[in-house]
Amino acid sequence: MRVAFIAMTAGALVGCSERDYAVVSERDVPSPDGTFVATIVEETYFNTTGYEKQLSLHRHGEKRPRSGNVRGFGPDDAVSVEWSSPTGLLVHYTYATPRPGPTPTNIYGVTVTFKESKSP
Repeated sequence: MRVAFIAMTAGALVGCSERDYAVVSERDVPSPDGTFVATIVEETYFNTTGYEKQLSLHRHGEKRPRSGNVRGFGPDDAVSVEWSSPTGLLVHYTYATPRPGPTPTNIYGVTVTFKESKSP
């Protein structure tokens, strides 16, 4: 009985807790034929490290995924996208901390490639 009460109380507290993040900005970049949308979302987790960036790809009219299904980027990283064709997405990125770059991928039949940009 006591365990059940503790479990119910914990469940109620978790269900009533506030979100631990907020969307700061969201930018949609539609494909040339309008079939797909690449979305860059900046989120804050209410800490002092800056805004995380999530890159998602989804079909026009569909809700974007909660977290980036293409790639996540750190607070000091830069990211932008451009469409090279209706099924080709080029992601420009700059990492604040040097590390190996992402490998090309394919999502929904869209070829996603990455190109490192040098920071100024």
